Amino acid sequence: MSSLDLDLDGQINSLELEWRLAYDASIVARADYQQLAATSASLEAQDLARERLERAEARKARIMAKIERLEDNLIGHN
Repeated sequence: MSSLDLDLDGQINSLELEWRLAYDASIVARADYQQLAATSASLEAQDLARERLERAEARKARIMAKIERLEDNLIGHN
Protein backbone atom coordinates (compact mmCIF):
# COMPACT_ATOMS: atom_id res chain seq x y z
CA MET A 1 0.00 0.00 0.00
CA SER A 2 1.20 3.46 -0.79
CA SER A 3 1.16 6.24 1.78
CA LEU A 4 -1.87 7.72 -0.04
CA ASP A 5 -3.70 4.41 0.37
CA LEU A 6 -2.81 4.33 4.07
CA ASP A 7 -4.07 7.89 4.49
CA LEU A 8 -7.35 7.07 2.73
CA ASP A 9 -7.69 3.90 4.78
CA GLY A 10 -7.16 5.90 7.98
CA GLN A 11 -9.78 8.43 6.93
CA ILE A 12 -12.23 5.62 6.14
CA ASN A 13 -11.63 4.04 9.54
CA SER A 14 -12.24 7.36 11.25
CA LEU A 15 -15.44 7.93 9.28
CA GLU A 16 -16.63 4.40 10.03
CA LEU A 17 -16.31 5.13 13.74
CA GLU A 18 -18.13 8.43 13.26
CA TRP A 19 -20.87 6.59 11.33
CA ARG A 20 -21.25 4.05 14.13
CA LEU A 21 -21.72 6.85 16.66
CA ALA A 22 -24.30 8.47 14.38
CA TYR A 23 -26.01 5.08 13.99
CA ASP A 24 -26.21 4.68 17.76
CA ALA A 25 -27.61 8.20 18.08
CA SER A 26 -30.25 7.42 15.46
CA ILE A 27 -31.31 4.29 17.37
CA VAL A 28 -31.82 6.37 20.53
CA ALA A 29 -33.61 9.12 18.59
CA ARG A 30 -35.93 6.57 16.94
CA ALA A 31 -36.78 4.95 20.28
CA ASP A 32 -37.48 8.35 21.83
CA TYR A 33 -39.71 9.34 18.92
CA GLN A 34 -41.61 6.05 18.95
CA GLN A 35 -42.15 6.31 22.69
CA LEU A 36 -43.50 9.85 22.40
CA ALA A 37 -45.70 8.91 19.44
CA ALA A 38 -47.19 6.00 21.39
CA THR A 39 -48.07 8.16 24.38
CA SER A 40 -50.08 11.29 24.82
CA ALA A 41 -47.00 13.50 24.54
CA SER A 42 -47.51 16.95 23.12
CA LEU A 43 -47.27 17.44 19.40
CA GLU A 44 -44.40 19.84 19.99
CA ALA A 45 -42.42 17.15 21.84
CA GLN A 46 -43.18 14.66 19.06
CA ASP A 47 -42.09 17.18 16.41
CA LEU A 48 -38.82 17.84 18.22
CA ALA A 49 -38.14 14.12 18.54
CA ARG A 50 -38.93 13.56 14.85
CA GLU A 51 -36.59 16.40 13.86
CA ARG A 52 -33.86 14.89 16.02
CA LEU A 53 -34.38 11.54 14.30
CA GLU A 54 -34.30 13.14 10.85
CA ARG A 55 -31.06 14.97 11.69
CA ALA A 56 -29.47 11.74 12.95
CA GLU A 57 -30.51 9.87 9.79
CA ALA A 58 -29.22 12.68 7.58
CA ARG A 59 -25.89 12.67 9.44
CA LYS A 60 -25.53 8.93 8.84
CA ALA A 61 -26.22 9.44 5.13
CA ARG A 62 -23.65 12.25 4.82
CA ILE A 63 -20.99 10.20 6.56
CA MET A 64 -21.72 7.14 4.41
CA ALA A 65 -21.43 9.26 1.25
CA LYS A 66 -17.99 10.41 2.41
CA ILE A 67 -16.95 6.81 3.10
CA GLU A 68 -18.11 5.71 -0.34
CA ARG A 69 -16.19 8.54 -2.05
CA LEU A 70 -13.02 7.62 -0.17
CA GLU A 71 -13.48 3.94 -0.98
CA ASP A 72 -13.89 4.85 -4.66
CA ASN A 73 -10.65 6.83 -4.46
CA LEU A 74 -8.92 3.95 -2.73
CA ILE A 75 -10.08 1.47 -5.37
CA GLY A 76 -9.07 3.86 -8.12
CA HIS A 77 -5.47 3.99 -6.84
CA ASN A 78 -4.97 0.22 -6.83
